[in-house]
Amino acid sequence: MHELLCTWVPGTIDVVRLKVSGRTIELTSTRLARIFGPQALNDLYLKGRTVLQANPQQVALLA
Repeated sequence: MHELLCTWVPGTIDVVRLKVSGRTIELTSTRLARIFGPQALNDLYLKGRTVLQANPQQVALLA
């Protein structure tokens, strides 16, 4: 399992920045919800950041 730190990209309303294994990836919140499920966005909307647990298949989908 990989741990992903997710935050909003400043100045955007739907772009999320993910940090995993020293890499930084940016994708839309819609794509994030498709990969991890809509519940993955709950803390992101409420707190502005969240930590997700991802399996290798989910990490592969981010690339």
